[in-house]
Amino acid sequence: MVAGHRQLSRPHVVHPETDRVPPDTFPGQPVLRVENFFRPDVADALLRFLASAVEYERVEYGDLTCLWRARRPLGEEYFGPLVMRQGQEPDPLALDALAVFESEWFLRWLSRLTCVDVCFLRPPTPYRLDPGDRICLHDDMSDPTHAVSVALNLTPGWRAGDGGETRVGRVTGKFPAPTPADCPIDLHRWEVASDSQLLVPVFNSILVLRLGYEFAHGVEPVAGDRSRYSVTTIYGHALA
Repeated sequence: MVAGHRQLSRPHVVHPETDRVPPDTFPGQPVLRVENFFRPDVADALLRFLASAVEYERVEYGDLTCLWRARRPLGEEYFGPLVMRQGQEPDPLALDALAVFESEWFLRWLSRLTCVDVCFLRPPTPYRLDPGDRICLHDDMSDPTHAVSVALNLTPGWRAGDGGETRVGRVTGKFPAPTPADCPIDLHRWEVASDSQLLVPVFNSILVLRLGYEFAHGVEPVAGDRSRYSVTTIYGHALA
């Protein structure tokens, strides 16, 4: 359990305006963006931590998904402490920021926002996408209890021409794709409706993604000359 998990009041690292986001602002919609989530100095510290201190491992799923995921202890993909680069130490302010996504305050805030009673399932995981990297469309429904995914964007000054947009839409087709023998999951190609949304990354904003078999989301190939940093956490339906 990380520090701050039981915190009920708004954590000191979160921007005060976040409390003013009205509840249920996207009924029936697959995605909502909340900007200026952390205090500016905290967002800057978290970006420095992800860019210079965290060690990453390469993840490739056929020709559909390729990215860098923060490394954890051997054998773990999503649980356990983040592995630091040699000579680097964890930044307490950055760790406080990551702990927000496991806090009781955030669970209540997210439940109020989505009108879905959620529980914490998968720890916040940092990702880095370099030029050419991408994440194929998927629904994050490997477990039917999955309810909401939250993605924090942490690359400043991103523009439409830089690629790396998050695409979100209603599923219109799902087809098997060639799956390498060493791939841990069965790969698929997804199609979404023509009115799907394409969201350019905005620094220090979170995307709240409503999960379900009817929705899919992914990240377009990064086309610029910079890396795209983000942190993703998954929440499930709370037991009654």
